[in-house]
Amino acid sequence: MDDVDAFRARVRAWLADRYPLRDPDLDDDRVDIIARAPNGHEAMISGAVTLQRDLYAAGFIGLGLPVAYGGHGLPRAYDAIVAEELSRVDCPSLRPLSIGMGLALPTILGAASEEQKRRFGPALISGQEVWCQLFSEPDAGSDLVSLRTRAVPDGDSWVVSGQKVWSSLAADASFGMLLACTDPDAAKPQAGITMFILPMDRPGVTVRPLVDIAGGHHFNEVFLQDVVLDASDVMGEVNRGWQIANGTLTGERSNYVGGSGSGRRRRQAERAMRLAGKRVDPAARQRVVDVMARERMLEMLVGRIGAGSVLGGNSAVGSLVKLAAGTLEQVAAEVVIDASGMSGIAWASDDRQGDLAAHGLHASRQATIAGGTHQIQRNLIGERLLGLPREPRA
Repeated sequence: MDDVDAFRARVRAWLADRYPLRDPDLDDDRVDIIARAPNGHEAMISGAVTLQRDLYAAGFIGLGLPVAYGGHGLPRAYDAIVAEELSRVDCPSLRPLSIGMGLALPTILGAASEEQKRRFGPALISGQEVWCQLFSEPDAGSDLVSLRTRAVPDGDSWVVSGQKVWSSLAADASFGMLLACTDPDAAKPQAGITMFILPMDRPGVTVRPLVDIAGGHHFNEVFLQDVVLDASDVMGEVNRGWQIANGTLTGERSNYVGGSGSGRRRRQAERAMRLAGKRVDPAARQRVVDVMARERMLEMLVGRIGAGSVLGGNSAVGSLVKLAAGTLEQVAAEVVIDASGMSGIAWASDDRQGDLAAHGLHASRQATIAGGTHQIQRNLIGERLLGLPREPRA
């Protein structure tokens, strides 16, 4: 394999043959413009899948993952180089596939059987299959341990019934990571939860899209009515799914929900100030610097967690990232909307980017909820990292 400089040059040349450099006057969230256009959601997914498949064919994705499961076994720096070079060009966003790559794949590689790793790893990395996460329920969001979806044994099979909600990309997914209660009489609720791999086309699975405050429809409700799963669909051990899910949630908070770095929010704040003619305004500049500092600290924290150098691998470090990332999302969105002034809340009907400031503000509201509310994250930080007394349980 090339050294890092030669590898970067090769990636840059490959991208230059396919995509123009990013226009600094185009907002990073233009992927959301695509998503809200007619048939835009489908176009967004299609673009992400096509790019991932092309990257895989060129040997530019899954670089740090084991060769046996579709990766290349290289240092993490190579994956970082590809991400940096992708941010320079006007190409489809891979964000729609981050559940599969950032959550499902690490969970599978960490907890699945050898057969499952070899079956699902390469298909995920190559963009052949899209995944979703089926954890949250109407009465079990941040309090996930109280989930009500049941999986009842039936010979060598399991019969699953229940409901999931806020399931991003469930309507587009081939498979989902499903948590269900398999022992309702367990001494502790978390001791009776199992993780399953759910084929989304299995009879009894019904997906209904939800529209969020920002007009997107990547959220879904998922209804499960007597869905039959095989013993081979269990991930890990029966009644040990809570331990697996905790690893997934740590990854979600550290990588997926916390993926606000790479200069995305800084570029948006700078662009808003430039278009508003406020780049020389000291107060405005200070707000941009605040966004830059928050984003850089987030990137450094994520990097340290990835390198295993923070708090000895304590699973609650993901709560630090989630708290920092969610706060950054809202602070940056407020900087952009304030800089935009009246044009942030009223725009010409033919301006395809006109609503981005308002859209960003609306979309940022979920940043303190998705992946566990900030109140829950502060509890986890206090109890598991700082050693404070546990909050009284009912």
